[in-house]
Amino acid sequence: MQANNTSLEAPPKVGQEIQRLRLQHNLTLDQLASKSGVSKSILSQIERDRSNPTLSTIWRITNALESPLEEVLAAKEGTKCFEKLSQNATPEVISEDSHFRLRILGTLNSVSTVQWYEFTAEPGAELASEAHGTGSLESVTLCTGQLSVIVGEETQDVCTGETLRFRTDV
Repeated sequence: MQANNTSLEAPPKVGQEIQRLRLQHNLTLDQLASKSGVSKSILSQIERDRSNPTLSTIWRITNALESPLEEVLAAKEGTKCFEKLSQNATPEVISEDSHFRLRILGTLNSVSTVQWYEFTAEPGAELASEAHGTGSLESVTLCTGQLSVIVGEETQDVCTGETLRFRTDV
């Protein structure tokens, strides 16, 4: 059986943006490799768009660069009145184990104030993340299913149609 792949577009190219951020931070490939845990050779391949990194790899690099994931993945904004993206053109990252899908819905110019994603997870999947910047909040509206969110020692369950807002700086 063959999967129905409706997207023939290439994944977003992140190399140029990662290189720009690395140089902006005055880091060598060796220094970024040390900070991110991603090998120098892989970083070099990514920067030259010779490799399609996983969500996990991009996450480690952006954390090392202290830059939002969206800054690397989002398309550059123009000056048009409208920007319409097909479903297949919206930047998307799939985790190594294919249990998570992250679609970047927000724009690059809003990244300092709002990060807007569509996040899909397989039943039973778990995702852990580090604390975000001071004062950070997340809002999650659950479209279908059930979700348990753990922050520190507290757990909150969310059901279809509910919205949960919570601190992410702990």
